[in-house]
Amino acid sequence: MNFKRLLQVIKYILLAILGVLLIGLLVLFAKPLWHRFVTYPGLQKQVEAFQLKKKDCPAVSDLKIYRGVLHLHSYWSHDSKGTIYELLEAAKLRNINFIFLTDHPHGNLDTFPRGYRRGMYDGVLLEPGSEKQGFDAWPLQDGVVDWKTNKDTVAKQLVSNGGMVFYAHTEEPHNWNNPYYQGMEIYNFHTNVKGKKSTLPIITDFLINGPKYRAWAYRTIFERQTAILARWDTLNMHRKIVGFSAVDEHENVNFRARYLKDGKVQWMGINTKPIDTVKVSFWNRWMFHEPDQSGWIFRWMLVNTYETSFNNSVNYLFADTLTVSNISHHLIQGHHFTAFRFLADATGFCYFGEGKDGKMAGMMGDSIKISDLKKLSAVSPFPGRFTLIKDGKSVDITSNEQYQYSFDKDLQKGAYRLEVEVKPGKDWQPWIYTNPIYLY
Repeated sequence: MNFKRLLQVIKYILLAILGVLLIGLLVLFAKPLWHRFVTYPGLQKQVEAFQLKKKDCPAVSDLKIYRGVLHLHSYWSHDSKGTIYELLEAAKLRNINFIFLTDHPHGNLDTFPRGYRRGMYDGVLLEPGSEKQGFDAWPLQDGVVDWKTNKDTVAKQLVSNGGMVFYAHTEEPHNWNNPYYQGMEIYNFHTNVKGKKSTLPIITDFLINGPKYRAWAYRTIFERQTAILARWDTLNMHRKIVGFSAVDEHENVNFRARYLKDGKVQWMGINTKPIDTVKVSFWNRWMFHEPDQSGWIFRWMLVNTYETSFNNSVNYLFADTLTVSNISHHLIQGHHFTAFRFLADATGFCYFGEGKDGKMAGMMGDSIKISDLKKLSAVSPFPGRFTLIKDGKSVDITSNEQYQYSFDKDLQKGAYRLEVEVKPGKDWQPWIYTNPIYLY
């Protein structure tokens, strides 16, 4: 083969490789690009039009409503670099009132206080806790948790001492007969992510659509966690198990850089893993700025998970005051519902039992004697389709969008919870999941 012929062969090989790469990129980015310029702008317009339907709700409870997020991680976890400044920035942007952290312990002896101390931070209530052995656990006081102990015993000790213990990642096996856990996750964003065959389409969708349509990129991953809800319903037929939504975020889908003590720069990538350590030079100096409050001199957020998650699945809690003792008390009572807030802010919604005297006899999470009850009711700031579920079975569903709901037909003993869907476009979208009202 002469030299000219060899060059032609090499050229055709390179063209073939380039063609394969272009086809691969087209396949990889075609759907995210379609989402950015067609699908997501259309959905956003529909939601914005739907949000104009908001109406004030009549007050049915003297309790205040607080918005909160549970099960999330800060720098104390090995897989997070989230700081108090990033938590507060996202919380204030999304009007979040309380944050209950669940950082991974550094060892089997988990000492509190550690990480961030409990208390108010610029108007946001923060409470440290742990995710360990399948638990979302909050001791709610200073002390030491010994995770070497049998996990059921740990739950018993924490709850007996005034702590709060919920089950995390409820798609996984747990000892559901443990009498000490008080609640469980009924929605976890990561459960949907783990169910996907590959995360590459998710990453490309986040990358192409940026902050503007990040909520819709999250929603594309959403699937109804029906098996978890069914388990929750079954458990509530035997005793009260509080349900809540978990954001389970780490603020670690990004690239960051910071100065080390020796003046070098450490680069960190996704999942907070160090990539490289370099000297500051003419070639990279332009990339860095003065350290921000968290100490970063470079930060590229592929996904700002705190900010996005705090506008996704949010817990709306009825409580007296914004204190750890009162918030945790009402969480254990189940006086809350979870809502996908980016669709519409659910402030004003309430699911309750109306007594024969016309007054509220109890709300979600409460037990009400049937003989004292006139009907089950709900008020909503937005029109929706209401589905009443008793012991895991749908017993009533409205055919049209409504701002109010009531049910007084054949009330029997059981756990009655409410699901609300909204229809900003052509399709019904899950919006609200309440805790049950227990009739006896």
